[in-house]
Amino acid sequence: MKILIKYCGGCNSRYDRTREVKKLLEQFPQHTFVYAAGPEIYDICLLVCGCMTSCASAEGIAAKRICKLCTPREFTDFAAELQAHTTPIVRKKKRLSIGDHASLTKTFTAADIAAFAALTGDYGKLHTDPAFASQYGFGRPVVHGVLTGSLISSVMGMQLPGDGTILMDEQLRFTAPVYAGDTITATVTLQHAAEKKRWFTGELRGTCRNQDGILVADGICHQLMPKTLFEIETRIPGKD
Repeated sequence: MKILIKYCGGCNSRYDRTREVKKLLEQFPQHTFVYAAGPEIYDICLLVCGCMTSCASAEGIAAKRICKLCTPREFTDFAAELQAHTTPIVRKKKRLSIGDHASLTKTFTAADIAAFAALTGDYGKLHTDPAFASQYGFGRPVVHGVLTGSLISSVMGMQLPGDGTILMDEQLRFTAPVYAGDTITATVTLQHAAEKKRWFTGELRGTCRNQDGILVADGICHQLMPKTLFEIETRIPGKD
């Protein structure tokens, strides 16, 4: 549906109209909401009034239905009615196969190290004190290992498996230091998947390499993938 929203003057608003409208937009992304009236005929014109005076006018607006909303309760009732006449969005399942892989690349900066230290409270001197790091064989501050490993988590959450996956566990090892200025590529590969009644469990290998191809971190992670969101071919391609 195409729904026109028209506000009243707002001179004596008794509730937060903007918040109520925002809730509608978030609840019904499959409908088109507009604020500026054009020459077309709208499915619904919503006259959003801040009080029971309801001074908003539909004059000059072509709409199949005019609806005045003056209270939060009327917004709730309208949302329920609209829901009853709305076809729910059917999310297409993401198809995965054994051997699928995905990557992302990030260059770490001194600001990243400082921000991570502030976020976690880990101000260990190997990460924050150049003199200390140099004295004990690293030359300069080292990126927190967990920050480097988080790139693997980013790949899993955003790409493979992707939206809706749930991390069950991970075992990481850190094989070389990472410094500010290093460019790290994290790669995740789906190695194995098992089918359960309502979900798949997947084993994924994650690696992080620097700009010279040196392995700086790797590990094995397990993800839970709901069948409402994922389809997985659990057989390895080329094998019976």
